[in-house]
Amino acid sequence: MEQTTFTDVLQKSFVAMSMGSAERITTLNIVLNLSMSFLIGLFIFFIYKRSFQGVLYQRSFNISLILITAVTSLVIITISGNLILSLGMVGALSIVRFRTPIKDSMDLAFLFWAIAVGIANGVGYYNISITGSVLIAAFLLVMTRRSSEKSNAYLLVISYEQGINEEQILTLLSPEVEQLIIKSKTAHQESTELTLELRLKEQNSTFIDDLIAEEFIKRATLVAYDQDYSAA
Repeated sequence: MEQTTFTDVLQKSFVAMSMGSAERITTLNIVLNLSMSFLIGLFIFFIYKRSFQGVLYQRSFNISLILITAVTSLVIITISGNLILSLGMVGALSIVRFRTPIKDSMDLAFLFWAIAVGIANGVGYYNISITGSVLIAAFLLVMTRRSSEKSNAYLLVISYEQGINEEQILTLLSPEVEQLIIKSKTAHQESTELTLELRLKEQNSTFIDDLIAEEFIKRATLVAYDQDYSAA
């Protein structure tokens, strides 16, 4: 019985890959793979725009998700079926350094999503890219909708005259506030600053005007609070 060496396995793999790649990588397949990547990338584009909860929406980053999906698919098409190209591409990509900072962890998740879709479409696994994208989008929309429904949390910073009992402040807030937690209290010689984390009963900030109308309150600042800030 002949013994199979590693060289034999490597030579057979080269032959199999070269024969399979010539039949599979046609112009029609390239157009089909890139078209599917573009369509699913466009789907990711709309999901990112719909679920974005940051402060500054960057359309350029969202467009780059479509390009990343298509480019990744093109790379996979190029290296599929050719071990030499695969190793060369790994070496070429290893020297690339991306220095653009990712400010939101959700942006990084969308980047991985776009890359995964590009890889799946590059090898023709459309069922994986389509089914996975639909499920990810459904999970994402459900989670972002729940978080937006609970986004009526705020930080209220009140500066009032020294000697005033804080119970008076809490009494003024009780009709509008569903839940309230004292985060910090800073006392000065002439005034006291009170920081409160509160959840409003309704999305209405007119009660700030009523607070300022009180003579002993010097300043009141209401800031949206998404609970991503560190506790004071």
